Amino acid sequence: MFKDFALQIGTKFVFGRDAECKVGAELAQLGAGKALIHHDGSSYLEDTGLLPAIRNSLAAEGIGYVELAGVQPNPRLSLVREGIDLAKRIGVDAVLAIGGGSAIDSAKAIALGAASDRDVWDYFTGAATPARTLPVAVVLTLPASGSESSQVAVINNTEKGMKLLVSAPVVRPALAFMNPKLSTTLPAFQTACGIVDMFSHICERYFTDDPEFGVIDGMAEAVLRTLCDIGPKCLAEPDNYDHRAQIMWISTIAQNNTLGVGRDQDWSTHIIGNELSALYDIPHAATLSIVMGSWMRAACTGNPARFARYAREVFGLEDEAGDVSTLASRGIEATEAFFRSLGMPVSFIEFGVPTNEVDRMLDNIEFFGPDQAIGSVARLNRDDCRRVYEAAFEGAQTSKTPEAMP
Repeated sequence: MFKDFALQIGTKFVFGRDAECKVGAELAQLGAGKALIHHDGSSYLEDTGLLPAIRNSLAAEGIGYVELAGVQPNPRLSLVREGIDLAKRIGVDAVLAIGGGSAIDSAKAIALGAASDRDVWDYFTGAATPARTLPVAVVLTLPASGSESSQVAVINNTEKGMKLLVSAPVVRPALAFMNPKLSTTLPAFQTACGIVDMFSHICERYFTDDPEFGVIDGMAEAVLRTLCDIGPKCLAEPDNYDHRAQIMWISTIAQNNTLGVGRDQDWSTHIIGNELSALYDIPHAATLSIVMGSWMRAACTGNPARFARYAREVFGLEDEAGDVSTLASRGIEATEAFFRSLGMPVSFIEFGVPTNEVDRMLDNIEFFGPDQAIGSVARLNRDDCRRVYEAAFEGAQTSKTPEAMP
């Protein structure tokens, strides 16, 4: 049945060409007087004129600013703590992220810590619940994580080898400035990573034990079909504004939960993949493309009808014999073939990851419930997750055949 839910998305979206030039005016309406600009420090920001344009926009509204560069993929707790200290010393009243999910999540964590006297890591371990934050604004350059309007932030504590998240409505950014043109210069691999991240965010919501096949399923399937269609086109035509615009908006709706309400959600792929990011610093999306096929094969046995529907509605596959399991398997093969079409890995062998840390990764997974498992569409316990890791390491069942795609 369709479950009760509450959803409030307070983010204001400023979408289109030159959206970044409106940063100052929008922050001024929020009453901001001094902002912390947070980014990775790449030359791209200066060379393209993006950072100067944002500085000018703030200055035109009389908004002061200080900058903190150094954001890395799998954003570090150490930089977050540096940002919190800076924000408190300078007295900023807003945090402005420029970049993708890493910069945004780091900015969210800084804003949480700057508005509190607690150690910010307490919010990620669950020792404290977020109650307030400084307003966060985002200039999105890398569509991927959907963090520009989600209530989630993920931070990597390298000292403890832990990658944890905080999820609370207060974490959602107040403003998201989205100019698709800013993403046209992204390298192909980063574009592909973004597409995989979006695809996975939708799948984590789509694969559920809830039997309701209504409007939310139809919406999710339509977005997944669109990603399969325009994902490769984005790589072939990187300057195509319309393709980039669709990808940028999909990044948002894939993660702000409009496609996940009214049902249980799975999130096993992220839980399993995040442990690899924490230990090996592998790009987040690469862990997802590597793990997803192996996870699907493990989970499929618990609900083959759901995976068969996915194969039919997303990839247009049919099985005239009515064999649900065969159709589900073909959908999994099609998923891996889609990832390969983007140049993404589907086994750890392709990424050169060692195989001697499986137990350590399993130790860090928080299995829950009476069955001590994770997931929704199928509950996977420690032994199941071990098999997922081992299958992904072996890469034995991945498909490289073009007929896997419709």
